[in-house]
This record gives sequence, structure tokens and C-alpha cells, in this order.
Amino acid sequence: MNKAITKAKEPKITRKQRLFLKLYFETGNATRSALSAYDTDDYGVAANIASENLKKLQSPIKTWMEAKGFSLQTLCSVLAEGLKATKVKTSLTEPDKVVPDFMARHKYLETASKWLKVDDGSKPEEGKLSRRVVAEEFFSD
Repeated sequence: MNKAITKAKEPKITRKQRLFLKLYFETGNATRSALSAYDTDDYGVAANIASENLKKLQSPIKTWMEAKGFSLQTLCSVLAEGLKATKVKTSLTEPDKVVPDFMARHKYLETASKWLKVDDGSKPEEGKLSRRVVAEEFFSD
């Protein structure tokens, strides 16, 4: 395997951005991460900082995820498995039965629609309409 591919370059980011990312990966909450990393107590300011950081740091985040093994292929595989989620339904009068776990499947569909920007509440534009059709075809059995 090519060493250039296996060794991701360390992105140039500030100390506060690095702390922001560390906290964001730990908590999953960008605004709270900005509150701590940027030493502010103004929730609105922190939300703006968080939004700007997530836009600016998209490339370093992608590099970090790929270095940790979270490629698009891996994420899509996990998504596909999640869309097949099942659970065991127990009953006192019938034997246990494996049934679809629609709550879990719905969460995976929400994630996929966010990635594809399928349902952001706006009118479908030409590009979004084609993405919506592709998504519906991809996820239907």
C-alpha cells in the first residue's frame, strides 16, 4: 500500500480549533465544544463559532475520519446494515419472533437524508430532486 495514502498529512489548525475538534468528537455537540474551547459563555457566539469551525474544518475532519478508518465506503456499509435492523419480539403466548426494528431503521434513514440533503424543508431544486430519486431507489428493497 502507498505510504502517502496510509499516512495522512496533519492539517494546519489552531490550538483552539484542535481543542474544539477534540471536544466535538467526544461530545458530538458543536456549540458546547465551542463554549469550552473558545472560553465564552455566550451561547449565540458559541453557536456561530461552531458553525464556522465545522465549515472551515471539514477537510481536517474528513482526513481524521479517514485516518481512523471511517471512509465513505465504511459509513455506507454501516448505513446499509442499519437499514436492516431487527429486534426480537417476545410474547408470553407465542414463541420469540425476529421483527424489523423500525425505530432504528428510521434513525439510519434520517442520517442518510442529512448526508444527501434530501429533505431540508425547501422546494426541490433540480439537483436535489435527482438526489431524492437516487436515494429512494437506493434504499428501497
